[in-house]
Amino acid sequence: MSDADLAKAANAEGKVTWYTTFSSDDVDPMIKAFNKTYPKIKVDALRLSADQIPPKIITEQKGHQYTADVVSGDSPQVAQLIQAKALQPYTPPDQTALPKGLSLPKGYEGVVYTNTTPIAWNPTVVAQKHLPVPTGIETFTQPAWKGQFSIDPSAINWYDSLIKSMGHDKALDLVKRLGDNDPVFVESHTEALTDVQSGEPAGAATIYGYKAASMKKDTPNQVEFLNINPLPSSLNLTDVVANAPHPAAARLFDDWLVSQEGQQAIVDETNHTSIRPDVKNDPTVWDESKWPAAWGDPMLSPSAYNSELAEYQQALHAPQ
Repeated sequence: MSDADLAKAANAEGKVTWYTTFSSDDVDPMIKAFNKTYPKIKVDALRLSADQIPPKIITEQKGHQYTADVVSGDSPQVAQLIQAKALQPYTPPDQTALPKGLSLPKGYEGVVYTNTTPIAWNPTVVAQKHLPVPTGIETFTQPAWKGQFSIDPSAINWYDSLIKSMGHDKALDLVKRLGDNDPVFVESHTEALTDVQSGEPAGAATIYGYKAASMKKDTPNQVEFLNINPLPSSLNLTDVVANAPHPAAARLFDDWLVSQEGQQAIVDETNHTSIRPDVKNDPTVWDESKWPAAWGDPMLSPSAYNSELAEYQQALHAPQ
């Protein structure tokens, strides 16, 4: 089907339903950007956390309820949907190549953005409490930082990135030392940054770079961040759902998300990072000449995911 025929069919359907992990603040700007090009297609978005997406779609499909057309989310959770055959293969015509060393099954290679995990702290509070200024993750293992930093106990993307870059034993030892230093447990990277901005706790080991850069611009005295070298990085993927109720609109929306136009809109509207070489990213967040990416495995098997999660949480002394 030609681009013109696909757009005509999508306009006739008039709707696409998108399950996504984009933050609530970013969903509406993304829909508005899409509608500038395709004004006749209504986008119904359901914002979910990454771990909510697989059970929701799989449960719906087991009950023969097909609601979602397109899903975008963190790679380990999208991998679960691929392995459960809950998605259908589709390759957008303007899709870019994956970063070197990474692979995904053919037809499931759409990348919405890259998440990076630097560290962050509140410079005002750090100075007030005479805490050592962070120079890396190791800083949070120092006695002075005991109980003064947060960590997300579900951050498997981050832990898997550490394993790939440091080796399993060194990564596990680091996490154990962080866990022994009484971290505050948070439910998300966004919550961690909001807490840092408010000054309690003073730092965070797991935050997203795109959000830290935006918050630093708005509140430079309350948010500072540091890109680690190599920089823990992971993919956020997009795919068409099996038995999508609006198949043409689903493919068109998926096309747009990974296209040069869609990717630049994502960067401009949300400050997320694109893997496309023809898109301009925030240089404080992404510059592989300064901070080479340490990629987590985008296709962790369910057994590997569960094993790493249990090991990670046990090392942190986190509730399981």
